[in-house]
Amino acid sequence: MNETMTEPSRQTPVLASADVLVIGGGPAGISAAIGAADAGASVIIAERYGFLGGIPAICNMEPSSWCRQKNTVMPGGVQALLEKKMLAYGAAEEPLFQPSASYNYDTEMLKFVVDELMEEHHIRPVYHCLVTEPYIESGAIKGVFIESKSGRQALLGKRVVDCTGDADIAALCGAPFEKCNLGRDEKEDMMYGTLIFGASNVDISKVRDNLSIHPEMLDRVRHEFISDGFSKARADHYPIPPNGFQNQVIFNRMTRGEVTAINRVRVPVDGNDVLSLTQAEILSRKEALDTLELLRRYEPGFEDATLRQFATAVGVRETRRIIGNYQLTLEDIIGERKFDDSVGVYPVCMDGPKLCRSAMTNAHFQIPYRIMIPQAVDNLLVAGRSVSATKDATHTTRGVDFCMITGQAAGIACALSIKDGLPVRNVPVSRLQEILQHQGVRIS
Repeated sequence: MNETMTEPSRQTPVLASADVLVIGGGPAGISAAIGAADAGASVIIAERYGFLGGIPAICNMEPSSWCRQKNTVMPGGVQALLEKKMLAYGAAEEPLFQPSASYNYDTEMLKFVVDELMEEHHIRPVYHCLVTEPYIESGAIKGVFIESKSGRQALLGKRVVDCTGDADIAALCGAPFEKCNLGRDEKEDMMYGTLIFGASNVDISKVRDNLSIHPEMLDRVRHEFISDGFSKARADHYPIPPNGFQNQVIFNRMTRGEVTAINRVRVPVDGNDVLSLTQAEILSRKEALDTLELLRRYEPGFEDATLRQFATAVGVRETRRIIGNYQLTLEDIIGERKFDDSVGVYPVCMDGPKLCRSAMTNAHFQIPYRIMIPQAVDNLLVAGRSVSATKDATHTTRGVDFCMITGQAAGIACALSIKDGLPVRNVPVSRLQEILQHQGVRIS
């Protein structure tokens, strides 16, 4: 346990305090904040960027529920609430390929919609702040220190939810975690990072016509693929940009002469290493422009395409995973395992470099509360992709909707532990499940 000796109230200005402090404004953080607020707690959500939304908003990941099909069992809760609000604003659309039942989000409107959700649930956001260390007393986290344009300040909370995606807070508190290598043993490598980019001046009707002529280019697992351009380029001995798919480009929304999120670039990256992140950003931008040039030369409809935008940052798929009171496994997922401490259901699906499976049936498993409880520190829960899971299970646990259900459960558990005066690890599971169901979550 790393003891932070500075007392915020005397040495560092306290910017704000609340019952529940959520660190990280991605899908897990949004859900944790709403879950806690709806359970009666006051909530602060802290985010290093100038908006909430996490990977979907930062990385322009439009199909956040990409795996969903007609019979897919969805968890409900905040995931359904957000989807309903996006649809009401006309900021979500059905994908080109059927029978997918997912929606493609307008990731810029997502930022605004989440702002509204925070206001509606009386949650206080704090943007443009970076957490530097935890404030700990007697083995329990009581808040965090942040750095921002306002200098060094403190945010205090009776309970804290780590939704950083990298288990940053848990690691700083000394909680044990696992982390894969970068570029060594293939089975233990961290998954690659991706910089999504967009293109303007695209002849959308020509793109759609080409896809209708070649329906084999529409994959029912990953949805929309463009692949014939790479074959033509290879036949011409045109160099294929090396850091990415060698035969395809994935894209989703096509609107007003634009393809807003092109997904091809794949680069090695350690999301906990600032130099690795820097190199990944530089390499990815070059690779994206090289890919755009290939599309201009060989893909119908892209002849006059220009760069629309780079995503705000490279998307990181995995870093740290806490070692919690239970470690979720791939066998649990595939075996549709049930748990007494279930906090939600999730479809049997995977998204990894060598293991990809859409949720084509109603097969689903239950998510145990124990995977969110870190060891060696009190008052802290971890939600999102850094929950306690084996390496092969991360193909599922990194999913946006999975992160949302763990976040909502963590937020409610924190609110409940404050009401009952109990450590978060001792929250009565039956009461937690009751509140989850009241908030629209399916737990079995």
